Amino acid sequence: MTKIGLVTGGGSGIGRATAHLLAARDHHVVVADMNKENADKVVQEIHSAGGQASAQRVDVRDDDDVAALFVGIKDQFGRLDSAVNNAGITGPIGPIHEFDLEAANTILDIDLISVFVCLQQEIRLMQEQGSGSIVNLSSIWGLTAGANYAAYTAAKHGVSGLTRAAALETAQLGIRVNAICPGFTVTPMITDQGLKLQRGTKEFEAAGAFHPIGRMGEPEEMAASIGWLLSDEASFVTGHLLSVDGGFVAQ
Repeated sequence: MTKIGLVTGGGSGIGRATAHLLAARDHHVVVADMNKENADKVVQEIHSAGGQASAQRVDVRDDDDVAALFVGIKDQFGRLDSAVNNAGITGPIGPIHEFDLEAANTILDIDLISVFVCLQQEIRLMQEQGSGSIVNLSSIWGLTAGANYAAYTAAKHGVSGLTRAAALETAQLGIRVNAICPGFTVTPMITDQGLKLQRGTKEFEAAGAFHPIGRMGEPEEMAASIGWLLSDEASFVTGHLLSVDGGFVAQ
């Protein structure tokens, strides 16, 4: 039986890699992204590889948008087996006492509140079928802290705590909830936002050197960890925050 998977922020980076992985594992993947063009492109890539996928434009800050997404999933498929709450931004970087409050609210809305809202919808749908697995995207800054990343750090600590609380609430419902905590990963959040690091530059290499393993992570490596947490191989794992960070938080 084809399983149904959802990836928010599925149009690029870790979300794109995860959508490809789930499609290769016999999921029909709903690729949800604010950028519909990116989502459509990922769906075309999956179709070209022989997989099943559909695209949905969703602004995770909009509760009505999120509700419509899940109504559509329920109406079309009747179930949801795997969900990855990946949509997020880094936002601007700067000291907390100089940080723009509107920018901070945007980061918290996208990186934390949207995860809460998506979890509500996912759990309601999975509860009806008595099964399901959810992975949230936290961060190394959801376990430690990054100077000049106060809003992002707060949001990701929130995701870490939310993951554990949701796992406790759903453990008896046949639903597992986990999170991965990536180190710096080569995605548009690194290359186009925030630090704006480009491969081959000294700054790019320096960022990689923060990790004991000596480099930044790749989206496919994050997707592999997400795939394991979603799979039956991790059937006894819930409420876990999996560091995928090249040893960063072990320092």
